[in-house]
Amino acid sequence: MSERVSIDTCVFLHLFNEANNPDSHIEQLLSHLYKKHYRLCVDSTNKIANEYLEYLVPIIKNSDDTKIQLPILRAWMNIDLREQIEVDQDDMLMHRIRQVIHEIAEHADRAFVYVSCKGDCCLVTNDGEHILPRRREIRDKTRKLRGPHAFIYDSREAIPHLVTRVGADV
Repeated sequence: MSERVSIDTCVFLHLFNEANNPDSHIEQLLSHLYKKHYRLCVDSTNKIANEYLEYLVPIIKNSDDTKIQLPILRAWMNIDLREQIEVDQDDMLMHRIRQVIHEIAEHADRAFVYVSCKGDCCLVTNDGEHILPRRREIRDKTRKLRGPHAFIYDSREAIPHLVTRVGADV
């Protein structure tokens, strides 16, 4: 199993939203992956890093230090723990992803899916508009262009797949 993961910005945002994280499952997931030294995969075009910068850095700067979620977010935003996946905007993989996530402004969503496929790692996302409802189509279109560990899970689904598997490694 790969020790790499791609985590959509919305998962980090939901970390702070009790409506999306009432049982603290996101803290549990991120803490387990961090303790097992997972590396955060990002794209070489910086679409993911720029989205993190836009949405997550203000949270780090403006949040109350007494919140347990803040150290978790800070840990995952450490750029030394990132692994950059080379992106080819013109290759067949990106072409197929664009067929499914065709909305012009969804550069980061395409980058998350591409990184997962090309980096052969799991994508954890709570994007219920552009990614999760299109999982089957993404899998069909990227068949033979992605690695065997390139799965897409929401934050709840990821726990039995990643945390359980991580625990088995001990």
